[in-house]
Amino acid sequence: MTPLPRVLGVSGSLRRGSVNSMFLDAMALTAPDETKFRIYHELNSLPLFNPDLQDDPPDVVSRWREELAQTNMLLLVSPEYAHGVTGVIKNALDWIVGSGELVGKRLAFPNLSTRANLAQSQLAETLHLMGCRHSEACSPRSSEEKPLMLPAMNARSLINDPRTAPQLNELWENIAFVIRAEMPAPEDCERSVRYIW
Repeated sequence: MTPLPRVLGVSGSLRRGSVNSMFLDAMALTAPDETKFRIYHELNSLPLFNPDLQDDPPDVVSRWREELAQTNMLLLVSPEYAHGVTGVIKNALDWIVGSGELVGKRLAFPNLSTRANLAQSQLAETLHLMGCRHSEACSPRSSEEKPLMLPAMNARSLINDPRTAPQLNELWENIAFVIRAEMPAPEDCERSVRYIW
């Protein structure tokens, strides 16, 4: 039996009313049965990056690395702050530069704001350097004419709104298509520890 593909959602914002976190909540509500979707919630617990601790990291860092190692695709959404990447997401990525959990990993990277272009390009460069494979079909860009989502809504409203629900469903379809194309055939699963969990 082919194992279900795993997608890990990460929001680069710790703000309680974060649009990015709300988007991931909406994605969780619409996740298809044939995909395991998990949102990472320990970003605020990661200590400041210290290169001296890379080989013997704190437990929370080890869990962060393990979450990434066990996923087939990273769904990353992050806001822009002061014309740059938020400190929490940059710190989280710094912890895995040397350990390499993102090498060869598929990346879905939707931009949820027309005002986040600088941070988006900065993160794209960092993630490319770290070995992520950006899936364009899984990274729809918002625009003033057709925004990906509306900040004034909540997660439940997003999945019921005729303007945003189709976009969420389309994103899931694209994610499933991309990662299913790379999953091994059932007879190969026992020989590939990468897909056993």
